[in-house]
Amino acid sequence: MQIVEIEIDKIITDKDQPRKYFDEQKIDELANSISVHGLLSPVIVKNTGHSFALIAGERRLRACKKLGMKKIPAIIKQEENYQIVALIENIQRENLSALEEAIAINDIKVNNNFTQEQLAKLLGKTRTYIANKLRLLNLDDVSKKYLLDGKITEGHAKALLSQKNLAKREKLLEKILFGNLSVRDAEKSEKKEKPSDCKEDLEEIKNILEDNLATKVDIQSSSNGGKITIEYFSDEELRSIVEKIIGSEN
Repeated sequence: MQIVEIEIDKIITDKDQPRKYFDEQKIDELANSISVHGLLSPVIVKNTGHSFALIAGERRLRACKKLGMKKIPAIIKQEENYQIVALIENIQRENLSALEEAIAINDIKVNNNFTQEQLAKLLGKTRTYIANKLRLLNLDDVSKKYLLDGKITEGHAKALLSQKNLAKREKLLEKILFGNLSVRDAEKSEKKEKPSDCKEDLEEIKNILEDNLATKVDIQSSSNGGKITIEYFSDEELRSIVEKIIGSEN
């Protein structure tokens, strides 16, 4: 791996990069750290001929620009799937928000026609982790904005997703924002809001189970009862599902 000095003006940022939001206060703090300790981690770029396209390290690049630096240490990547490299680098180094990570994972999934299992192996995560991240994309736009801005946590978002009634979801969001509900309190509040009617639509029940267990669920109903089938794809995922079911009873 070779680290070279590249002129900052020759680096072009990618509008499709995983990070969508930059906290200017954090950039200033990073700039102060770089001014004292230097840039410890080079940015990653690809050579496009007359310029360099940034793959990972936009926070570092912005901080160096604030310091008025003319050149920056960089690693030049050879031909490969730059979108995947950018996501991995950002997950490891840049502390992406949960929603930014979900958007990036989904982009890679769609563009490469990957399954969740393939994505999990590629990123070194469990399939449950990937499934939980992708479910965040089912949030309404208002909740997504609050999640992106850090006003609610990923745990809050999961509690919101469990509430399928949009009016009740908005009410729960207000409680989280203005009542300072913890994730556990939000989950308890969401459960209280759920209807107790045993004739509740089976599809809604299926969606609730899939959201909480982070896996595929099938419900077959008959006049004498029915059957619920829960799928799992590894021993680790089975243990995770069992823990969630047992935990919900305690």
